[in-house]
Amino acid sequence: MNWLIVIIVVAIIAGIIGALSSENGEKGEGFFSGALAGGMGCGYVIFQILLVVGGLLLLFKIFSFLFG
Repeated sequence: MNWLIVIIVVAIIAGIIGALSSENGEKGEGFFSGALAGGMGCGYVIFQILLVVGGLLLLFKIFSFLFG
């Protein structure tokens, strides 16, 4: 649940930055694209952490099977 809150906060902050850096007529589009990029970036980092932890668990299972 904590990761979901982090993703939402990062998406909102990235959306605000996207809206502030866009042209006057494109504030909504800038907010949406910034929020989407921020959320996807944060989700990608969390997915990479999940893959590393899963790989380490698999490695420990294989070593315990072979040498345990």
